[in-house]
Amino acid sequence: MRFFISQCKAHFIQIPQRYQGGAVADIQIDDGIIRILTLDIQDAKAAAVLSAYPQARWPEITRRAIKIGLGYLKGGEQS
Repeated sequence: MRFFISQCKAHFIQIPQRYQGGAVADIQIDDGIIRILTLDIQDAKAAAVLSAYPQARWPEITRRAIKIGLGYLKGGEQS
């Protein structure tokens, strides 16, 4: 999954890119807060893992997974 972000002085704004006929996501970063307004992830294995938990916990689990994934990618933007 790729996100295309354009940089401004104070904050970042994601530019929705077309992927197979639809926008990948609408993501904004402002003052260190990542806001994901629309995000579609087509991954049956990830959906199966998430569905094993109560639906009330899905936002928390998804937030943690994104933090872990982005932490893993830290430093890789140069490669």
